Amino acid sequence: MEAKTEAAINTYIQLLEKEPANFNTLSHLIELLRRAGRVSDIDKYVQRAEKNCQRINLAGLFYCKGVQKRFEGDPAGALKELNWARFDNVFGKSAIMNMIDIYLNPANEMIYSSQSETGFTPSPDNIAQAKILIVEL
Repeated sequence: MEAKTEAAINTYIQLLEKEPANFNTLSHLIELLRRAGRVSDIDKYVQRAEKNCQRINLAGLFYCKGVQKRFEGDPAGALKELNWARFDNVFGKSAIMNMIDIYLNPANEMIYSSQSETGFTPSPDNIAQAKILIVEL
């Protein structure tokens, strides 16, 4: 499975070399790099995309930066970036879904069992924000 992941990563990297500001491709690469444990590699692709980004594609840039910050463990920064993307026709739904996940699990912990066993409970404010976003979704 690891060889297939690396092959997919290389394919996305090749695509981004031709078109660095293709945010659909970049968002897939970010997810693959996270799954491969290579979160530190994400920044160079996001920076290159930002340098080549046109104003019309800002929502895609904000979405990718938000997901990057989420995977780097910066939930507040992620929410800020994703909030900019949430009204976009292409990235809006995914941005809102990521925001809901962050509000309900800001530390991005793997929760396998019930809340009472793990001791994890989202704050009432976070739950309220998540409900607002669910209605918006």
